[in-house]
Amino acid sequence: MSKKKAKRNSEQGTYALCITIGLIVGVGLGPLLGSVLITTVIGGIAGALTAYAFNHRKAKRKP
Repeated sequence: MSKKKAKRNSEQGTYALCITIGLIVGVGLGPLLGSVLITTVIGGIAGALTAYAFNHRKAKRKP
């Protein structure tokens, strides 16, 4: 397996994990906030944004 393919697979896994966690949290908070559909959608979007942030972090340069 090439390094490029391994990186792509790890990025896809990160997206899948974060979106799944967001959906589960959204379903869990739905009854508390009064709307399961809205919180589930918001949780999925938050998970996607979190995965994007993890995959596109810039390495800090040492001075």
